[in-house]
Amino acid sequence: MRSSKNHLGIGFEVWTAQQTWFWFVADLERNGMIGAAATESEAEHEARRSIEELSDSIWAAGWENAFQNLERYLSAVCGATA
Repeated sequence: MRSSKNHLGIGFEVWTAQQTWFWFVADLERNGMIGAAATESEAEHEARRSIEELSDSIWAAGWENAFQNLERYLSAVCGATA
């Protein structure tokens, strides 16, 4: 049985085969993440944790880009460099 779920707006799937639970998180930039766990709840927990780590890295990259844009703008307008 395969079930689709959602965490922080990102979908993931959990299913069982041969007494093992598997999880899959689709991530178009990294081609996704997959893992295995002993129980369904552990598989869901690991998938959700992976999504949170992915969200944190996307959030951090967004801020890094924003600061780089600000630095370029200040350099162009004020002639300042960081």
